[in-house]
Amino acid sequence: MLTDERINRLKTVASNRIQDVVILENIHDPHNAAAALRNCDAFGIQTVHVIFETEKEFNPEKLGKLTSASANKWLNVKTWTSSEACFSFLKKEGFYIVATAIDTTAQSFNTFELPKQKTAFVFGNEGFGITKTAKQMADMLVYLPMCGFVDSLNLSVTVGIVTHKTATERQKTRECCYTNQEVENLTKQWISEDEKRRIHARNPLEGGDPDDNFQRK
Repeated sequence: MLTDERINRLKTVASNRIQDVVILENIHDPHNAAAALRNCDAFGIQTVHVIFETEKEFNPEKLGKLTSASANKWLNVKTWTSSEACFSFLKKEGFYIVATAIDTTAQSFNTFELPKQKTAFVFGNEGFGITKTAKQMADMLVYLPMCGFVDSLNLSVTVGIVTHKTATERQKTRECCYTNQEVENLTKQWISEDEKRRIHARNPLEGGDPDDNFQRK
């Protein structure tokens, strides 16, 4: 049984989750994805969509503990094999899609105003960035202004900057924060998964691997 202290800890973290999501499109290096997931957990992003349209698929739930600090086990990770399918799904769910890109039509993130509706932030491949589909289907493109010789940052750094600003603004306005019902549902989910991990730790052959539960689309 979980202690009251443990349950209260889960409730506290759940109450700080926000409805915005992150999309990782065609990430090549699993370690970069793991570091990005760590940022998502740290700044209250609960759901991450990972698209494998041009890159080899990996299981986000199995990423290295050193890179992710086991943050991935607390997140809801959904994988896709089509960018168009992922973006179409999120649009139907009412998300405003903002893609990060080095593009002449992109707006500076310094002047970017966070939409009042829940938002999906897209981050592309380490080498070639987001796809043409992402550019076409995004509601807005943004870039991080820099004053050095390089024109791009590591994936996890970019995700960290964007999610930190998003979380800070959401906590100020309380827009797109988890509802009481969402907090309750997420807490119950974590309690169930935590108990499964404890059972699995005592008997690895019982009930399969509790961390291998990511969803494919």
